[in-house]
Amino acid sequence: MVKIDTSGWKEFNLTDIFRMNNTKSIVQKDVIPDSGTTPYVTAQAGNNGVMTYIDCPPEWLDEGNCIMIGGKTLTFSYQAKDFCSNDSHNIALRLKNTDKASEIRYLFLIAALRGALYQKYSWGDSISMKSIVGDSFRLPVDTSGEPDWTYMDEYMSAVMRESEASLESLRQALRV
Repeated sequence: MVKIDTSGWKEFNLTDIFRMNNTKSIVQKDVIPDSGTTPYVTAQAGNNGVMTYIDCPPEWLDEGNCIMIGGKTLTFSYQAKDFCSNDSHNIALRLKNTDKASEIRYLFLIAALRGALYQKYSWGDSISMKSIVGDSFRLPVDTSGEPDWTYMDEYMSAVMRESEASLESLRQALRV
């Protein structure tokens, strides 16, 4: 993909776009690996943060269709399904306008959030609900100055098509 011209994008406070909450916490010693179908999500960068699948009690369940930020590691993942988290320092972001929520849009938002927050937070200065409330990030806007959801859809669809084509090329190369 080519570099994106963000000069016409607008700054939004995270609280204007997202509802935010700390995830619940089920400590690893209480987890029985592979005991169920609920993703046990940690702040690890790989495997979309999913360490294993567990039988998660309802009181530890967090609602899916959200972005999860690993509070101590500043990892970002999209969680489609309801999940259990390993740490109450992790933060779940959900679009305030639930009609706009989709996987492809959340993936675009993750990229925009990474760009805005990676420079600010680190292991020694980890992100928290208290600190993130005042943060902002840039998004493409439509003619009325609102987030341009159509642009996000089209851009991420192109990224997904390119990724699928690359994967198919790799599959073909491995078959030879």
